[in-house]
Amino acid sequence: MRPWLKAGLIGGGVLAVLTIIQSVGTLFPAASGIISCCVCIPFLLAYPGVGALAAYWLTPPRTAGDGAKEGALAGVIAGAIDAVVTFIMALITGPAGAQQALQQMPPEALRALEEMGLSGLFTTGGMAAAGCLGGICGLLWAVAMGAAGGAILAAAKRE
Repeated sequence: MRPWLKAGLIGGGVLAVLTIIQSVGTLFPAASGIISCCVCIPFLLAYPGVGALAAYWLTPPRTAGDGAKEGALAGVIAGAIDAVVTFIMALITGPAGAQQALQQMPPEALRALEEMGLSGLFTTGGMAAAGCLGGICGLLWAVAMGAAGGAILAAAKRE
């Protein structure tokens, strides 16, 4: 199996678990902030880690260019898996979280959202759209950070 595919699948699995933990955590208002904080750092380190893992599995001698390419490809795989899981979790947990947020909003804030035409964001369709947009942004982030992680590891560990 190619290094970028193996690293991307492993990274995608790790990111899927982190996404599920974070999404399920939003259903528990008392702990959602703590859960989000605990999951934030692993999320930030996962994508460069996927790229570094792909570069580590390259056959020596490694170059920064090859490491960046392998890292970016691994980032695409991991980001795509995470985007699909994010979309599914937005459909599952989104309406419940939106209902909770709407119940906590003052009535004048709800009226302001309706006047701006943003009240549709709190529907299942709105949550799905937000999940798609988040998945696309996450995929771009995954490619950039995977390439950076791969290039850094390949340049630092040539042999």
